[in-house]
Amino acid sequence: MKNSLHKDWKAFLKALWNFWTSPTGAFILAISGIAVGYYIFYISRPILKYHTEKATFISSLNDNDYKVSVHGKEYEDLYMTRVYLNNKGAAALSGNDVSKIGHDPIRITTPAGAKVVHYTLDETETTEAISAKLEEADGDLVIKFDILNPDYQIAASILHENPNAEFEVKGSALNVNQITREISDRQLKFWGLWSLGILYLILVIIYIYHHWYQKRRKKR
Repeated sequence: MKNSLHKDWKAFLKALWNFWTSPTGAFILAISGIAVGYYIFYISRPILKYHTEKATFISSLNDNDYKVSVHGKEYEDLYMTRVYLNNKGAAALSGNDVSKIGHDPIRITTPAGAKVVHYTLDETETTEAISAKLEEADGDLVIKFDILNPDYQIAASILHENPNAEFEVKGSALNVNQITREISDRQLKFWGLWSLGILYLILVIIYIYHHWYQKRRKKR
């Protein structure tokens, strides 16, 4: 019984060794190494992501017991978009390394027809350690700050009349070529792991087919 178990164990280790030293196993190891290396390289710099939240500030469809007045003008329908800018990387970004106004500054772009009536830096959602402000330039809102450390956040609240207005964050800086809309870490890990898992499963099935199933067919 012991000899049988010992032989089975040796056969399993041999099969495992043959798999990892085969072209399929080597390919899986290479892909894994490239994925890990790319992730380390990707995360080792400032990575700016943004996301937005939209809410109805006041609506004429509701029976409101209050009024909203901005700069002396009363509004019956008004919407608020809150824009969040985060550093998801492992390196800090200095405000001095951001492209200047007139080139490609970090800014909230205002879509045509948004009818913005008010904007402000949202101190309630901005990291306290950041010194930041908004500056209007060419119809957009330039975000100025001293330093954006990893996991720091800057938030802006924008009141506008158009309920369909979609605000974006654009711009560039040292080691930052673009700013993209944020996908949650859970979604990123979910799809990344599932994609690699499916790829590896396909490769293992191909390996088993060529090195086990075909050999059994030949023996028959």
